[in-house]
Amino acid sequence: MFETARRLLLPALSVLLIACWLGGGVTADDTSVDEWLQLLALPVLLLAAMVLADGGVPRPVRWGIALVSLIALVPVLQLLPLPAGIWAVPEARQALVADLVQIGADVAPHWSLAPSATEHALWALLPALATFLAAAALPNQQRRRLLQALVLLVLCNVLFAFFQAGLPRDSSLRLYQDFNAGFGGLLANTNHQATACIIGMALAVGLAAEARLRARRGETHSHRRWWYLALAAMFLLMVPLSTSRAGMAIALPVLALALVLTGTLRLGMIGRSKRATAVALGLAVLAIVGVRAAMGWMAVDQAEELRHIMATTTAAAGQAEAPLGGGVGSFVQIFAQAAPAQLRMASYVNHAHNEYAQWWLEAGWLGMVVLALALALLATAGWRIVRSEGRSAVLAAACLASICAVLAHSWADYPLRTITLMATTGALGGLMLASLADARERKACSRRS
Repeated sequence: MFETARRLLLPALSVLLIACWLGGGVTADDTSVDEWLQLLALPVLLLAAMVLADGGVPRPVRWGIALVSLIALVPVLQLLPLPAGIWAVPEARQALVADLVQIGADVAPHWSLAPSATEHALWALLPALATFLAAAALPNQQRRRLLQALVLLVLCNVLFAFFQAGLPRDSSLRLYQDFNAGFGGLLANTNHQATACIIGMALAVGLAAEARLRARRGETHSHRRWWYLALAAMFLLMVPLSTSRAGMAIALPVLALALVLTGTLRLGMIGRSKRATAVALGLAVLAIVGVRAAMGWMAVDQAEELRHIMATTTAAAGQAEAPLGGGVGSFVQIFAQAAPAQLRMASYVNHAHNEYAQWWLEAGWLGMVVLALALALLATAGWRIVRSEGRSAVLAAACLASICAVLAHSWADYPLRTITLMATTGALGGLMLASLADARERKACSRRS
C-alpha cells in the first residue's frame, strides 16, 4: 500500500498543480472552482501523509510541517468563542459593542468578526497544504521532475498569455471578459503573471546549475544547462510584458540571488575569472537599474495610485483590531468601514495589496508571531543552503529564491491570496526543505547529495 502511494504521489501532485493553474488564477475568493480544488487536494494530502508516515520525516521537513500547522491553527482558533471581556479588548470592538447595545443586538463572541469568511479561508489552505506535504514527501530523484513541471506550467501560461493578448477585446475566446487581463494568461492579475515569470526564471537557473553538476558526472549532455539559462532569460524578458512595476523591481535582485545561491555565479571567482567578473559587473548594473526602478515605482505609487493608501489604512485598522485581529478572511468588511473617502468606490476593495498589512489586520499579534517564525525558518534554510553543496542544495536554493520573490511581491500585491501561486509556493516550500535535508555540507561528504 505504501509503495503504491509513493508511485501515485508525483502524478497526483502534478494533477493538483495543473488544476490549480487552470482554475485558481482568479482574484475572487471562495468560488465554486475553489471548492473543487479543495476536494482534489484531499487525496493528495492522504498520499503525502502515508508516504511521510512510512519513510520518516527529516528534521527540516518536521519544522516545515510545524510551521504550516501553525498557519492553519490561526483560523481554527479564530472560529472559537471568547469570553466577553477578552473579545472586547480591541478598540474597534468596543465601539462595535456600543453600537450593538443601542440597537438591542447581542454580540456573537467568536474570535473572528466574520466566522463564515474565516472558515472559508481555512478550507482555502487545503491545496497549498497538500502541495507542501506532497513535495516534501517526494524522493530525491523526483524533485527535479517537479521543478521541471513547474517551469513547464509557467511556460505554458506565457504562451497562453500571448494567445490571449492577440485576441480582439470583444472576442468570446478571451478568458476574462469583465476586464482587460492584459498579459496574464490564466492569471487574472497581471502582477501575478510577473510573479510567476520570476518563479520560472529562478527555477530555470537552478535547473541549469543542477544540469551542470549532472553533466560533470556524465549523466546528461552539457548543452542542457544552456537551454535552461536561455529559458531563464526568456522569463526575465516576459516580466515587462506583464506591465508590473513591482515585478521589474523584484526580478533583477531575485536573478542575482538565484545565480549566487545555486553556484552559477561564484563570488570567490570574481576577479580571478574574466567570465565571473563580467557577469558580476552585469549584475551590478542590473541591480542599480532595479533599485532605481523600485524607487521610481514607489514614488509613482504614492503620487498616482491607491496602493499606498490601502496599505496604510489597513495597518491603521489592524492597530484598532489589535491584539486579536479581525479574523482571517474578514478584510473586506473591516476595510469598508475604515476606508477614507477617497477609497469609497463603486467596486469593493478585495485585498490590501500588501499581504503583511492584511495579515496584521486579520490575524493580529498571533499572526505576527507566525509570520516571524516563517521568516526565521526561511533565514535558517538560507544559511544552511549557503553552507551546503551538491544537487540537492542547488534545488533548495532555486526554491528559496522563488519563495523570496513571492514574499517580496507580497509587499505590493497579494500573490498568496491566489490559489495558483499559493499552491505553487507551497510546493516550493516542501521541496526546499526536503532537498535541504539531503544536501551535503561543504566540509563534510558523509551525506548524499
